[in-house]
Amino acid sequence: MKDKYDKQEGYCKMLGHFLTFDYCRSVNKGLPCSKVLDCWFQRFPIQEYINENYSADEQAKIFEPPKTKILTLTEILEQAQQRLQEKK
Repeated sequence: MKDKYDKQEGYCKMLGHFLTFDYCRSVNKGLPCSKVLDCWFQRFPIQEYINENYSADEQAKIFEPPKTKILTLTEILEQAQQRLQEKK
């Protein structure tokens, strides 16, 4: 049951304020935030929750290393260039 812990609140180190778990478990394109284990391990058995509710492929996506900022910026610039080309 994915919504079992949804109403629990915890402090988000990335955003700097308190959030409910339902936000944390869906913020990453419908998957949990990559920091979910760090933020929730003291409140409930988060690793067990992840193992029970997400496939190995989903877990790989959740915990894959984030893109570098330069790669992200490059992708944004490429998308903007494509949109400009489409408008011409």
